[in-house]
Amino acid sequence: MLDIKKSSGLIFHPTSLPGKHGIGNFGKNAKTFVDFLVETNTKIWQVLPLGPTDELEYSPYSSPSSVLGNINLIDLDNLHNHSDFTLEENKFPDEFIDFKNVYKYKSNALYNISKSIDINENYYQQFLNNKLIREHITFLTLNKINQNPWLSWNESEKSYSEHLFEYVSNKYEEEFKYNLFTQYEFTRQWNELKQYANKSGIKVLGDIPIYVNHNSADVWSNNNLFELDNTGNMSYVSGAVPDEFTADGQVWNTTLYDWDINREENYEYWINKLKSNLDKVDYLRIDHFVGFFQYWAIPIKESALNGSWRKGPWKTFFKEVSKEIPMSKLVAEDLGVVLSETEEILSKYNIPGMKVLQQRIPSDIIHDEIHPNEWKENLIAYTGTHDSPTIKQWFGESNEMQIQYFNEYRKELNFKLSNDVWDFISLVWESPAQVSVTTVQDLLELDKEARFNSPGTKTGNWGWRLKEMDQLNSSIKNLKLLNEMNSRNI
Repeated sequence: MLDIKKSSGLIFHPTSLPGKHGIGNFGKNAKTFVDFLVETNTKIWQVLPLGPTDELEYSPYSSPSSVLGNINLIDLDNLHNHSDFTLEENKFPDEFIDFKNVYKYKSNALYNISKSIDINENYYQQFLNNKLIREHITFLTLNKINQNPWLSWNESEKSYSEHLFEYVSNKYEEEFKYNLFTQYEFTRQWNELKQYANKSGIKVLGDIPIYVNHNSADVWSNNNLFELDNTGNMSYVSGAVPDEFTADGQVWNTTLYDWDINREENYEYWINKLKSNLDKVDYLRIDHFVGFFQYWAIPIKESALNGSWRKGPWKTFFKEVSKEIPMSKLVAEDLGVVLSETEEILSKYNIPGMKVLQQRIPSDIIHDEIHPNEWKENLIAYTGTHDSPTIKQWFGESNEMQIQYFNEYRKELNFKLSNDVWDFISLVWESPAQVSVTTVQDLLELDKEARFNSPGTKTGNWGWRLKEMDQLNSSIKNLKLLNEMNSRNI
């Protein structure tokens, strides 16, 4: 179990915070959100992966680095030793992120500021003492300079070395300065925000995808650990079998691991990656946890329907990782395929799994679901996740049988708010689960326009934003009451 008492949390990615410059940031509104959590006795702030996103779909789960941060979350009003600069006028939407133009705007602003930094300052040099930081900043610099995936780079640039780091930092000084400055600022500002949260009694639950992009610092600097052919290309890619979200399955196009080589190296890459991410957050959810037990391998450029199952490294992976990583800090996203091996590991290491109420309300008279008040304690119970419809949308799209079961379930509530959305939340809060979680969109009873992500689609995702922090005020009374009535406020 997590080293925390019975509590509750909210999913709210920082990009969704309101504010200027077209995207949420680590500034004053982030601290105001922490204050809201404190006021409502909510103990956990759950965020999606905080790394840089790709610039095609802007997904937090598709990144060129598992270690670095999304620089678009930097607060331009809180830069270290940089306050005298002029920003271009901008007019971005308030309720969704215009990713292409916002990324361009913030990148240009930060690039201009970075030109004046002195990389020999002690704080920058201390930041670069971390080998993973050096590797990943070197990759970002070369990736920008070359404008093509790493396989097309010069042979001398296709693998990391300390010599290459020195060469790149001198040869491409401006681009290197930009990456150093922005990653330092991301880290400094996030640490400041997390410290504010922790001092206020709030814990941060982070997230990490199991797979990484082929064109990433991870694969570039550790390509022997991934399943690549002798030219460095992928023959198979990751994905998912068909499920209730996607009838044809999903092709993620991320790189599969060579688990034999990872095992020979005692999973050092994974241990370092988990340590690096746990340095940023209090707890860490591992997305697609089942991939350590079995995974869907899809031939390159083919449909997910043509994939096949392969065995994962679970028998040795968790034994090695547990020697270095506190397992009480991990959460397993174990949704979908149910395996006895997964249950064995979750039980052995006391790792909480997940239950999502939207997925657990039967849609047919024949089912094996149980009432949420019979769920076990060692799990995190959700109304929905970032991949789910909002609760209000769920009601609009569910069949008659699901609504009937929901109404049967709500009859057993100890505390009713006489509102479909809030009674749905109450079902999760009254479950025995150690932690209960909903989304900010559901606190506000928003409909499909506020859905964060629709799995299997490539556009229109990740962009929802809260327009004003005051919108949260309407939910304070109910959320605080639910936490108190269910002893989730200790």
